[in-house]
Amino acid sequence: MKIALLRVGIDKICGGIHSPLFKDGTFEFIPIPEYFYKNHNFESSKLSTYSTEVGIKKNNFINYFKTEGNDKNQHKNCPIHADPEFKTFTYGDGNHTKNTLVNLEKGDLLVFYASMEGFDFDKEPNMYLFGYFEVDYALLAFEQDQFELLQEDFANNFHISNKEIFDRDISNPKNKGLKLVKGTEKSRLFKYAYAISRQLPKNSGKDAVHVISDDMMQMFGNFGGKIAIQKNPIRWITNKKLVEKTANWIKSLK
Repeated sequence: MKIALLRVGIDKICGGIHSPLFKDGTFEFIPIPEYFYKNHNFESSKLSTYSTEVGIKKNNFINYFKTEGNDKNQHKNCPIHADPEFKTFTYGDGNHTKNTLVNLEKGDLLVFYASMEGFDFDKEPNMYLFGYFEVDYALLAFEQDQFELLQEDFANNFHISNKEIFDRDISNPKNKGLKLVKGTEKSRLFKYAYAISRQLPKNSGKDAVHVISDDMMQMFGNFGGKIAIQKNPIRWITNKKLVEKTANWIKSLK
């Protein structure tokens, strides 16, 4: 059994905000923006935008942006890249840095975390676990002929429900194919978010670097010494002695 952690979702660099965390420990996961349609002049009226998408809190995503400002104005009609999705439990990624996703096998766990910030109370940004897939299977898509075959299990996934996104991903040789993961019915989106990081000041003093917290290092290990989780690398639990304990803990979260 293997466990992989993957960062997803909006943040200050990609979208201009963090996903909102509420005082009671619940959250709203906000997906990243999809600028592809704007940059390539595709018809995007069929896509959900930050103004049309309603989250689990029954609030339009756009309402989590600041009342005034460029970020809100820029994203009012911007399509969202809704991935991962927790209706049929699928995730897709064309980026070549995610090539090892295809190493996931049945029974493995793909655990998602996101950058969240206090919305109705004062809480600085941190990294939070918010859900996981118990993996059914993973695959690599790299040919047009695969598109129709993928409809059965991945029709709700953003990369498959939008043909132009699929075409973009498989046509870029740098991507080395579109990585797709299908979760079982035992996969879950948590009700509460669970902090996993602490901040270290950068040498420049301008920003902070998120690293796995000391408490969570006891659970996940130190990822082979790569404790920084600021960006979106895949972090694998390399200590086999931790896998069973960590899997049981993740599955116990509410």
